[in-house]
Amino acid sequence: MNLELRYLPAFRAVCETGSLRAAAAVMHRTEQAVSYQLKRLEERLGTTLFDRGVGRLVPNARGKRLLDFCRDMHRDWSRVLDELDDPADRDTLLRIAAVSGFGRYVLLPMFRDGPLAEVALRMHYPAAPQVMRSVADGTADLGFVHCPQPSGSLACEVITEEELVLVAPAGVNPSPLEQLPAQSFVTYDESDYVFATWFAQVSGTATPILRCTAHFEELEEVLEWVADGRGLSIVPADCAAAAVADAKLALLRWPGRRCSNAIYAVRDPAVTLPSAAETLLHLLRTREGMALSVA
Repeated sequence: MNLELRYLPAFRAVCETGSLRAAAAVMHRTEQAVSYQLKRLEERLGTTLFDRGVGRLVPNARGKRLLDFCRDMHRDWSRVLDELDDPADRDTLLRIAAVSGFGRYVLLPMFRDGPLAEVALRMHYPAAPQVMRSVADGTADLGFVHCPQPSGSLACEVITEEELVLVAPAGVNPSPLEQLPAQSFVTYDESDYVFATWFAQVSGTATPILRCTAHFEELEEVLEWVADGRGLSIVPADCAAAAVADAKLALLRWPGRRCSNAIYAVRDPAVTLPSAAETLLHLLRTREGMALSVA
C-alpha cells in the first residue's frame, strides 16, 4: 500500500477530534502511534498539515484540502465495497479481519501459496477491538485476535497458539533477565499486550518502565530497526522467522522460560460460515508447532 494512504485514517481522526489523545481513543491505538503516523505523513508529503498552537489541532489550508480528499475517498471506497460484496459470492469470498502479526505471517501464507491458495480472499489487519466490530457488523466472516473483548453476541475460540520472543540484532547473547529494563526497546501498535504477556510469563514481573527508541505501526519496521542495532523488541515468533533464518536477528531465550500466547478465532454463531472458513479453522486447530522453533 502507498505509505501516504496508510496514514490517512490517523490524519482524519485527528482532524475530526482535535487532539492526538481523542484520535487514539477513537482508533483504539496508542497516542504515540497516532503521533508517529502524523509525523510520517507530513514527512512523506513534505509539508505541515496542522496549525500547531495551544489547544485543538486544527488543519491548515493544505490539511483541509487533504481532509476533503479523505472524506471523498471514504465515500467512494464504501460504494465500491458495496458493489463488490455481492451476496451471490458469499460462498466463495472469505472475509477475514486479523491482528497484523498473525494475519500477515500465519494466515496470509496459507492463502498465498498454501492449502487455501484457490480461495477468494479479502483480509485486513485492524487492531483487536476493530476486528471484533468487523465480525459483529458482518463485514468480516472471521476474526482473529490475541485478546478478545467481552461480547454477548460473538463466539471466541482458542484456535491455536503462538510463541512470543525477544529479538535482538544477530550475534547478541542473552543478558540476565533483571538487566533487561536497562536496554532500549522498539515498540509498535498493540505491543503493550505482547510485552506484558512476555514479561509475566518469562520474567514473572509486570512490564517495567522501558526506554523506547522508536514506535512503529508495522512489524516489518520494528524488525528492521532491531536488526540495525537500535533496540530490542518482543514479537510473535512467526514474524521473526525469516529474519532469524537470514541471520539478521537473534532470539534471546532463557532455559525453561518460553512465552505461549493464545490466538482466538471470533465468529458470529448466528451466521453460517463459508466452507473455506471451516477449512481454515480446521487447519489452524491441527497446526503442528509454530513456524519458528529454533533452540
